[in-house]
Amino acid sequence: MKQQRITTGATTAFDASTINPKLISLKEFILVSFNQHYSDGGVLNKDWLDGVVSKFNNRPSNETSDKEIYFVPFVKDYIEGSKERINPSTGRIISPRTIQKYNTTLSRLEEFQEKEKVVLKIWDIDLAFHRAFLSFLKIEGQYGATTISKYIDQIKSFCKEAKTIGLKVSPEFEHRNFTARREKPIDVYLNELEIDLIFKADFTSNPRLNNVRQLMLIGLWTGLRISDLRKIHEHNFTDNQIEIVDSVKTGGTIRIPIHPHIKSVLNENNGELPKVISDVKFNLYMKEVCEKVGINQMVMGSKMNPEKKRKEKGYYPKYQLVSSHTNRRSFATNLYGKLPNQTIMAITNHKSEQQFIKYIKTTQEEHFEKVKELWSTNMD
Repeated sequence: MKQQRITTGATTAFDASTINPKLISLKEFILVSFNQHYSDGGVLNKDWLDGVVSKFNNRPSNETSDKEIYFVPFVKDYIEGSKERINPSTGRIISPRTIQKYNTTLSRLEEFQEKEKVVLKIWDIDLAFHRAFLSFLKIEGQYGATTISKYIDQIKSFCKEAKTIGLKVSPEFEHRNFTARREKPIDVYLNELEIDLIFKADFTSNPRLNNVRQLMLIGLWTGLRISDLRKIHEHNFTDNQIEIVDSVKTGGTIRIPIHPHIKSVLNENNGELPKVISDVKFNLYMKEVCEKVGINQMVMGSKMNPEKKRKEKGYYPKYQLVSSHTNRRSFATNLYGKLPNQTIMAITNHKSEQQFIKYIKTTQEEHFEKVKELWSTNMD
């Protein structure tokens, strides 16, 4: 062993062709660590050597914290730090909603470890983990494809952060197969005929529904997010436009021309805006408004099963599928094809045309009617 190698002809249980390259790498690693530690004035002793060998073999040492080795502690530490972390893209503190998404993914990881009886190291997040985790989410969790895709994307984001700060990761997390295919979302929107039904509906005998009807009309003709709709009393309403600060995305000012339906709402209230209500009540009451005006045709969609706490695809009365976001999606869809995409995107704040097109929900039947109308016009 003068050469610090296992000889090929030696009688041993170890394979020299496997062990010797690792011994060479270990020697080089120790020498580099020695030179660095010595130049920094560090103490050279048995504890130091044990720590170097443990680091080489990817084992925790007394000087190495769990968060630098194990994935779940790393994720927990990342979540805790995110509560005061600035998002470089927006310049703002990470939102509580994003923190909640992190924690949800963390819960799935902890459930996976419990089920598989494993403790994941950071470098264990490879394609083998990917296959096992997908199976766990699909079979054990019974999650849909879109939800699974979000979990995988979040885990990749955690791994990217670990790599950025210099922790050992598996390169396989960046492989093109380390992904999950999303389902195409089935979202409804209200067309202009349906919006007109809501506009003409008389709910004066029911102040609760009339207030929701008015809020809906503002949302349907401004494209405001529910977060901005909740703050309508903070926006600047004039006879011709609404001026708001885009608090969610850019922080800049957005101006939206006032639609005649909105002017009518203001006239109904003697210039006053409707009363703001909670998201839960708004989502619940707007379904009631749509049902009462007859928006009840059977359409394909996804609806939450309260027992399974999962969305299930199927055919449902349309009013059951509307939500606060239906207003914003309807605004974009109803203007699509009538105005340049860039004009609509300036209000909805979609950054790419590809993203915007995916957002549009014109039905196949409506595409058919548009083409039919075009052919008829050209033949006349």
